[in-house]
Amino acid sequence: MPFIPSPQDVAEVVRYAIDKDNVDSIQITGGSTFEAKHEEGHITAYMTALNEQVGRSDIKGEILLYITPPENADVIDRYFELGADRIACSLEVWDDGLAKYITPGKYEYTTKKRHLDALEYIAEKYGPGKAFSYFIIGLEPIETLKDGATYLAERGIIPSASVWMPFGKPVMGSMKAPDVEYYRQAKELLAELYVKYSLEPAGACGLNVCVEKDIWNWATNPDNDKCC
Repeated sequence: MPFIPSPQDVAEVVRYAIDKDNVDSIQITGGSTFEAKHEEGHITAYMTALNEQVGRSDIKGEILLYITPPENADVIDRYFELGADRIACSLEVWDDGLAKYITPGKYEYTTKKRHLDALEYIAEKYGPGKAFSYFIIGLEPIETLKDGATYLAERGIIPSASVWMPFGKPVMGSMKAPDVEYYRQAKELLAELYVKYSLEPAGACGLNVCVEKDIWNWATNPDNDKCC
């Protein structure tokens, strides 16, 4: 059985991080496989504990939720009421032919349509930049990545970027990453979309292998050579 921390434990860790390490933003990730109901209970409990034991006013930055798209939009509304600032329903791969094999659960069970319905609901009700979706940069052709990123950006949804690091388990039998030119094109594509649609990713810089805020910083300050 996977270890699932209690809401009280999560709130205690967040309290410590704020007090001792000047942490200002929080990410809560999902964990559902086939449906969002079980995940919903955990996220609601975590958010409630944060409000009661930490206090939303003491969290100076943003609370980002990474969720399985629920069937009922009321769940999304509840998350925002509890203090979420932005919500992600990550597609990871736009190309349907590849998604069928790379992300079969999202392709078959939660479906691309449900991801898009949730993302568009958030953007329409809460405004541009409140919804985001990660793409794993390097898993699909630049052409389909462009199609997906543009589709989202046009609707006020941030196409976020997590770089594929091919180690461990191969993807469709391959562990070979694209060449540098691919990543250059992806960086310039996202930079153009962020500026064109005024979509600023969260945070001060990239996190782990996620580089969307670095791209934003580069796009809005072209003389900055520290991107990515």
